[in-house]
Amino acid sequence: MAKAAGVSVATVSRSFNLPHHVRDDVRAKVLEIAQKMGYTPNSAAKALRSRQTNVIGAIIPTLDYALYAKMVNSFQDRLAQYGYVVHVLSCGFDSRNIFDKVRLLVERGAEGLLVVGDIVDEKLKAYLKEYRMPVVCTYSYPAHQEFPFIGFDNYKATQQLIQYLLGLGHRRLAMLTGPILGNDRQQARVQALEDTLRPLKGEASHVIYESVGGYSIEFGDKTMRRIAMEHPEVTAVICNSDIIAFGVLHACKKLGIDVPSQLSIVGHDNMEFTDYYEPPLTTLAIPAEEMGQLSAEALIAHLRNGTEIKPLLLDTELIIRQSSHSV
Repeated sequence: MAKAAGVSVATVSRSFNLPHHVRDDVRAKVLEIAQKMGYTPNSAAKALRSRQTNVIGAIIPTLDYALYAKMVNSFQDRLAQYGYVVHVLSCGFDSRNIFDKVRLLVERGAEGLLVVGDIVDEKLKAYLKEYRMPVVCTYSYPAHQEFPFIGFDNYKATQQLIQYLLGLGHRRLAMLTGPILGNDRQQARVQALEDTLRPLKGEASHVIYESVGGYSIEFGDKTMRRIAMEHPEVTAVICNSDIIAFGVLHACKKLGIDVPSQLSIVGHDNMEFTDYYEPPLTTLAIPAEEMGQLSAEALIAHLRNGTEIKPLLLDTELIIRQSSHSV
């Protein structure tokens, strides 16, 4: 049957078992060939043909980061109200390496997907389009989108934070990032730093330290000690995670660096404990719960009513506390 229809065996199987993952014209051709060949699906196959699995897949970088957990909780709570369950897989921070995890979810019957960050793998793009898989990308909002994003603009949010520091008179900045390779969120934040400082030319400078292993207190602590030795001219440290900022604050305390009179420190995410840091942390609040809830609602509307999933840009907020001060 597959040979006669000019498609793969897997496509024939999907035409009967997961028809929503096969283009209408392809499925019609398979059914036509099946009829000509005298193939009559049994009652079980007929049931499978219209089956809904009520499973949604979620691909996130790590299960160890509270903000991802907060977003996924919101996502699955909303879906549960409609009888859906969520299967979550972590894939690391390099979005080029998520194909196998996505395929596993699809083959387990996922009717839709939530993906943190951009989908850059051309093979994966083709795979998702072949399966007609509804996808919502989140935690970012790039200018060019092949799949719809419900998220926030990392570039503009970071730019706002840097402009705030420049307004305080800071011209010697350090940025502590998470993994950059294959990570559109970190790439956008680094680009925002470089672009915002470029017009200042010789008036401002920056250094970047990357944690290839993810966000950790240890990275913040060790890197702050390096900054104190290698770049004592730095007056403000931008941490691309509140977790990293905690380590930076810890190192400053041990090194006798007063925050914020000697050094300003800012974070990213506005985790609930940042108000209890000493001093309380200036940080960017991101809409984690909203991203999860609105992504769920978009997928539900698409699966139930055929409603188009449209991109949605959410706001961030700069929360100014006591860890930042003018030079």
